[in-house]
Amino acid sequence: MTASATAAAAPRSRRPGALVLTVFRREIRQYFQTPGTYVALAFFLLLSGAFFVLIVGQFVEDSARALAAATPSENAAALNVTQQVVTQLFQVLNFLLLVVAPMLTMRLIAEEKRSGTFEMLVSTPLGNWDILIGKYLAALAVCAALLAVCVAYPIVCATYSRPEWPVVWSCYLGLALIVAAYAAFGLFASALTESQIAAAVISFVGLLVFQMIGYLFKAGTLGLAAGALSIGSHSDNFTQGLVSLSDVVYFVVFSIFFLFLAAQILDSRRWRA
Repeated sequence: MTASATAAAAPRSRRPGALVLTVFRREIRQYFQTPGTYVALAFFLLLSGAFFVLIVGQFVEDSARALAAATPSENAAALNVTQQVVTQLFQVLNFLLLVVAPMLTMRLIAEEKRSGTFEMLVSTPLGNWDILIGKYLAALAVCAALLAVCVAYPIVCATYSRPEWPVVWSCYLGLALIVAAYAAFGLFASALTESQIAAAVISFVGLLVFQMIGYLFKAGTLGLAAGALSIGSHSDNFTQGLVSLSDVVYFVVFSIFFLFLAAQILDSRRWRA
C-alpha cells in the first residue's frame, strides 16, 4: 500500500462510528466469554418464567371463581387478562431487570480498571464517548435479547385469551426505556470503582432508590420532586397502556445524564493515566 493510500485510510479508521463498532464487538465477545453473563441470563429467564406460571395460575383460579359466582359481573375484573396477567407480568419484569442490569454492567469499566487495560484503551485513538457508547450498546443488545425472549409470554396469553395488544406494546416500550436507563446507571456505577461487586451493589442500591423514592415521599413539594425523579412513577403509565411524552423524556434524559457523568469520570481517569 502506498503512503498516500495509508494516509487516506487512517482518517476513515478513526471515524466515531467505526470506533464505537470496534468497542461494541469487543464487548459482545466479552459478554459471551464471561460465565457471569450466563448466570444473569439464567436467573432472569428462570424467574420470569416461574412468575409467569404463577400469575397465569392465579388468573385461572380467579376466572373459575368469577364464572361460578351467582353474579359473575361483580367479578368481571378477574376475567381481564390484560390487567391480571400482562400488567402484573411486566411489573415483575421491571423488578427482575433492576436486579439483572447491575449484573450485566458491573464489569464494563470496573474490570478495565482492575486489569489495567483502561490505560491501554486511553492510549488508543478511542475517545471517552467511543468507549462508553460501544459498551453501552453492547449492554443494551444483551438486554434486548432478554426482552425478545419475553415476547413468548404475551403470545402464550393470546393463544388462550385476548390481551389488549396496545397495552402489551406500551409495556414493551416502557421496558425498553427502563433498560436504557438501568444500563446507563450501571455503566456510571462501573466507572466509579475497580471492583465489580462494588459496582453491582452501587448500581442496584441506586436504582432501587430511584425506583422507590416516588412511593416513599408523596406529600407536598418533596413529594412532587420525588415523583419527578422516580423511575417507578414514570414507568407505571406504560403498564396501563398510557404513553406520555414526559415519561419518555424522563428516561431519555436519565440515560444521557448518567452517561455524561460516566464520561466525566473517565475523563478524570484519562488525565491521571
